[in-house]
Amino acid sequence: MKRLFGVALITPFLFLACNRAEETPAAPAATAHGNLAQVMQAIPFPASNIIFDTQSVDPGAAKEPSSDPDASTATAQFSGVYGGWIAVENAGVALQETANLILIPGRTCQNGKPVPTDQADFRQWAADLATVGAEVQRVAQSKTWNEDAMLDLGGKVSEACSNCHEKYRDTPDQPADRCTP
Repeated sequence: MKRLFGVALITPFLFLACNRAEETPAAPAATAHGNLAQVMQAIPFPASNIIFDTQSVDPGAAKEPSSDPDASTATAQFSGVYGGWIAVENAGVALQETANLILIPGRTCQNGKPVPTDQADFRQWAADLATVGAEVQRVAQSKTWNEDAMLDLGGKVSEACSNCHEKYRDTPDQPADRCTP
């Protein structure tokens, strides 16, 4: 009887221990792993080139097989992997994600200065980059190529980049002044 009573007392605790909900691990904190120049060279620079390529090349057009291993267009270079409109759509996503990445606290510029995330214009231009990235993504999802529309879209990408570059990057004689408001 004592044994049965002991089992009756322990059983609910065993049941609770075995059926305990697994704890969800906390999401890792956003951490800057590269400086601003590295992020820009790694993500929006190649993505923008794919977008600029669509100004003269229809990403949905059938590709002629090329024996030239050094194909001259950005979309042709990776057409066997995620090419065509998928590459353009992914380029739009890359621009949107870049806007998030450049605002991560603690990121520095190539010269060691902090990225000017405290500046309203920098934050606005990051938002503009995300906006044009979303537009690129929408156009790519439509899979409709129009040379004039792609020229306009490429211009918007260029403007989104140049706004920030003119103030925070283009200091050819004084690279130490980059990222200085």
